[in-house]
Amino acid sequence: MILRKLLWLSVLTITISSVADAQTKSVFKENNWENKFDKRWLLMNGVVQAGTRELQISKDRNWAILLNNTTLPENYILTFSTRVEPGTYLFELMLNLSGQHFLGILNNQLESRVAIEDRSLFANPDKVGSYIHTTGHVGLLPKVELPAKFEAWQDWRVQKSGNQVFVWINGEEIITFKDTKGIMKAGGQFGFAVNGKASVSNVQLFKAVGDAAMPPLTFKGKPPVRTWFVFE
Repeated sequence: MILRKLLWLSVLTITISSVADAQTKSVFKENNWENKFDKRWLLMNGVVQAGTRELQISKDRNWAILLNNTTLPENYILTFSTRVEPGTYLFELMLNLSGQHFLGILNNQLESRVAIEDRSLFANPDKVGSYIHTTGHVGLLPKVELPAKFEAWQDWRVQKSGNQVFVWINGEEIITFKDTKGIMKAGGQFGFAVNGKASVSNVQLFKAVGDAAMPPLTFKGKPPVRTWFVFE
């Protein structure tokens, strides 16, 4: 009887996994950074060193910014791994970049925090001081504490479901955000911004439909950091 139950659970697990796989479609996969790198990515600033399995991104006097040329689906799952070098201030994931505006997920290594911010990308850094700024909803979007782990690879999973974003790092539920302000525009691009030096590998983008596009109802995330001030 116990063996029969174990077999039934195994079949059920495989079936659920198969359904989930059937409801995601691979849109982009980076498995060789040396193979036609320039056709899949746009390096706006900084220096890159491409290897077979990873890409090292380094800033110069301004942020290093790397954009992917793929248009994001309405609902998607984005996975990648990153390793941030000591002395690096910020590693940022740029989501739904449309025009100048995007949603930023910042891994702040100096403050040991992960934060969601309403960001803008400027084409003329000499005029505004740097490439990237927080330009709206300052102090209003969520942030959580996360101890910095320099020189350790971190596996990211980011899911966009409707107007919600969920972030896991190393399989742990980290932060979620419900966009009621219209920060995330339809489509757009994703990319990485580094204020220092970091390596990226195993980038995959999936289009999610059906149940795979639904928000994970049990997602909790870390307790939010309370902001003691708000800019008007």
